[in-house]
Amino acid sequence: MMLPIATLPIAGILLRIGRPDLLNIAFISQCGGAVFDFLPVIFAISAAIGFADDNHGTAALAGFIGYAVFMKGITALLPDVNMGVFSGIIMGTVAGLLYNRFKNISLPAFLSFFGGRRFVPIITGFAAIILAYVFSKFWGIVSRAVTEAGNWIVISGDIGLFVFGFLNRLLIPLGLQHIINSLVWFQFGEFTTASGNAVTGDLWRYYAGDPTAGSFMAGFFPVMMFGLAGCALAMVYTAEPKKRKAIAGIMFCAALTSFLTGVTEPLEFSFMFLAFPLYVVHSFLTGMSMVIMNVLNVKLGFTFAASLFDYILGFKFATNPIRLIPAGVAYFFLYFFIFTFAIRHWNLKTPGREDDDSGAGEEKIQEQKTSIGLKEYAPDDPLYKASQYILALGGKENIISIGNCATRMRIEVVDNKAVNETAIKKLGARGILNNIKGMTQVIIGTEVEIITDKVKKVLEESK
Repeated sequence: MMLPIATLPIAGILLRIGRPDLLNIAFISQCGGAVFDFLPVIFAISAAIGFADDNHGTAALAGFIGYAVFMKGITALLPDVNMGVFSGIIMGTVAGLLYNRFKNISLPAFLSFFGGRRFVPIITGFAAIILAYVFSKFWGIVSRAVTEAGNWIVISGDIGLFVFGFLNRLLIPLGLQHIINSLVWFQFGEFTTASGNAVTGDLWRYYAGDPTAGSFMAGFFPVMMFGLAGCALAMVYTAEPKKRKAIAGIMFCAALTSFLTGVTEPLEFSFMFLAFPLYVVHSFLTGMSMVIMNVLNVKLGFTFAASLFDYILGFKFATNPIRLIPAGVAYFFLYFFIFTFAIRHWNLKTPGREDDDSGAGEEKIQEQKTSIGLKEYAPDDPLYKASQYILALGGKENIISIGNCATRMRIEVVDNKAVNETAIKKLGARGILNNIKGMTQVIIGTEVEIITDKVKKVLEESK
């Protein structure tokens, strides 16, 4: 779900700089708008890749074919249907799951050409036909129900804004926050541009010039630009003195990333799993920020996240954008004092306050160097760290499959007990989820794709 969101920054930049008040070059603005026009297709392709075990391109093709067939089918049965990005998410998910099920299928000799991965787009197309018929029977009812729920959030004022902000953060550990985001930012509300085009969603309407849009984005700016920086300072301030310097370096980079780009995972994952009560507080403060910005009549939008870059790019579309600055400064101190008090009062194990277990991880890794057939790498080799991840995961014989999302390495394992959580954290991971049988998730951050690719390369070289 992060992949389509990641396409929006460049689209937003093109859309913005092509406007009459900047370069006044219509074709640049149109090029940026094209990404927004094809968001459902992008979601279909991205979801298919994400669900496919090995992120293979065949799944992406199947996602596109499934979406195209599905939309043609359901439009023929319900001419006025508008499923937005839901249609892309649905067919992308189906394509990815069908890829995992049928990628190795064997067919009779006379049909062997269509076996294996080539079968996936075919079966996805047939599934799309069936789903189009099924959805046509009840989508009208669902659409009305979802619209009512969304309208409640949109029109219920401060309460709806608070609920949206609170759930947006609280659902991140489950990876479900993008569902409500797609509802509010891309689906609900409608605005007709001067050229007569109808656009929907708080985000799209904002950049189309709707003066009422931006309420469901403005509240994230004080949190991502200022509040999380205060949170980072609180974790440095409460860290053990001997660890404070190292923690300060990590937290500074994470806070700067959040401030400039709006990528909050490096900071949020640093306390999400170690001190979940703090994360609930963070979610509550995000909800309150939505309300505060609305009370101050601040309307701001973003194409990727609530960051300095998006603040500058969307400034001329905004309503009372200067009011963000004092509100943000207040949020910086609010986060700092609340987090400092909570960490000390409840003795939360935030970074720099963990139990000192120096050496434990290294000893366990040494024990695991008997991993059958694993190639050894010198410490200065770029693949050395990847090999250490494999050892900490119980050796290559304990790994069934491996993949990643935007910030997590996801590993299907034979035995969860063979995974050395201490060693994994000492390799730089921000957290680990190892309580689901046969599945381990290592929280790494935005560099997860690079590390995962190196782990896969080591596994491939060790065959």
